[in-house]
Amino acid sequence: MNLEKLKENVNSTEVVEELIILSRKVFGKNSDDVKNVVEMFITKAYLMGKKNMVKTIDD
Repeated sequence: MNLEKLKENVNSTEVVEELIILSRKVFGKNSDDVKNVVEMFITKAYLMGKKNMVKTIDD
């Protein structure tokens, strides 16, 4: 796996759905459990960031 190319792809991603699609490509040959965990982490990180952003704006 070319980590530099992966890093470029992640950095150019603009929406959460693109990260999930990218993770499916990277982990496509691994078990469904791995893909589900990656999707869960991406989704949770997005929601946490969104919550923190709202909290910061409210402060």
